[in-house]
Amino acid sequence: MNDRSSLLSNPLLLGIGGLVVGLLVGWLLLTAVIPSPLVKYTNVDPVDLRQEYKQQWTIDVADAFAVTRDLETARIHLNWFTPAEQEQFLKFAFTERNTKNDPEGAARVAAFAQALGLNITSNGGAQPPSTPGATNGISGSGGIFGNVGQLLLMLAGLILLVAAGLFVYMRMRGGARPTPAPAGAGGGTLNYARPEPVAPPAATSRVGLYEEPVTAPPIPTQAQPATRTTTPLAKSLGTFAATYKFGEDNYDTSFTLETARGEFLGETGMGSSETIGEGKPDKVTAFDVWLFDKTDVRTVTQILMSEAAFNDQGTRQRLATKGELVLAEKGRHIKLETATLLVDAEIVDLVYASTPGLPPNSHFQKLIVEMVPSQK
Repeated sequence: MNDRSSLLSNPLLLGIGGLVVGLLVGWLLLTAVIPSPLVKYTNVDPVDLRQEYKQQWTIDVADAFAVTRDLETARIHLNWFTPAEQEQFLKFAFTERNTKNDPEGAARVAAFAQALGLNITSNGGAQPPSTPGATNGISGSGGIFGNVGQLLLMLAGLILLVAAGLFVYMRMRGGARPTPAPAGAGGGTLNYARPEPVAPPAATSRVGLYEEPVTAPPIPTQAQPATRTTTPLAKSLGTFAATYKFGEDNYDTSFTLETARGEFLGETGMGSSETIGEGKPDKVTAFDVWLFDKTDVRTVTQILMSEAAFNDQGTRQRLATKGELVLAEKGRHIKLETATLLVDAEIVDLVYASTPGLPPNSHFQKLIVEMVPSQK
């Protein structure tokens, strides 16, 4: 009983105990209940984007088609979505642009939908694409009270505040407690005077003694690393590798480009452009390496050609309409550039296949292109 009373009467122990309990509860909530806000997903496909970004993706493709008239490339960019989703996105964009008195923009969307064989001008107003997790006007991210995890986090913070308040209260109350007088003073009466005010000078003296070794060293060691690591990498968008191996028919790979905050910037990738011979597997003799910029009206493309295809005049004439022709050679660098994006690509590995009846060095056994995109 006396032990418990002594513990309860000690404000320092109470404050430390409340702080430890609050920290434990907060740690459990952050690690076991609430998803960490520091987790960020990168290099996702368009199908994994939020609805508003899917909508913007489709509108960008429609506006680009109005200039390039390249329906094949446009279909490739929309293959991530079902025809129903494409029709929903385009119908909403068509209605929205008409509402905002933008007939030219609405006409571009309608022409693109007609090229895709979609009907977006029928009666029945288009509804905006729904956002998963939206309920009663509160989005899936939720307000302060729209998420159980945030309520629990607030509870942990409240516990910490209560513990700190209790510590301060008990500290102040403990300072006014009477202290016994020395033995023999006044027949054992109690002395309610506060202790002599000698602590402040001693504290000032102690601070002066320890001020230099405690505060001086940490200043340069904490400020310098942040400057060195963040500035040079501010515009880098990562490194990707497009890898083709013989037997991968209809080869096509793409990579989403976005900022560190998740803002969609565009897309880059590589796909088979020309085959030779008959039968399966496809014998790819040329690949197109491309860069799509959402702020630009065009898709920049370069054609990597095998040695035989590059030297064949007929093949060159067919592929010249798709983009700049480049002879594929190991170690060769190519550059793709748009209004706001830049991709430096290097052929890091190249192996030709050998098929009876076909010219030597006419199609690829293996091709690896490393792509390093950046934002201007």
